[in-house]
Amino acid sequence: MLYTVLHRLLGVVLRTVWRPQVEGLEHVPPDGPLLVASNHLSFIDSIVIPLVLPRHVSFLAKAEYFTSRRLRDLPMRVFVTVMEAVPVARNQTSDAQASLQVALGVLTGGGAFGIYP
Repeated sequence: MLYTVLHRLLGVVLRTVWRPQVEGLEHVPPDGPLLVASNHLSFIDSIVIPLVLPRHVSFLAKAEYFTSRRLRDLPMRVFVTVMEAVPVARNQTSDAQASLQVALGVLTGGGAFGIYP
């Protein structure tokens, strides 16, 4: 519910202010497992891509976004939480592997998952 509200609200703001040009949305299936692979040019990618896609997509996000208690990090913490990003600790290989297992669960459940190869 909160995801839908944020997706629609921020989507309108995004399309009004920045007017991104998106090609190929007709190739995004409305349901079923979907892997979205994108170049990662900046942190804004993880904000724009979920907002322009017509369906819910989860991305990996560094764990620090979820755990930082600095006031300036609050908007990002709220965003990644509401957008249901998957936290990934980047300290050990096993942490990354655990995050990819979560991603596999999203796909197995018929969801969309975004990754930056």
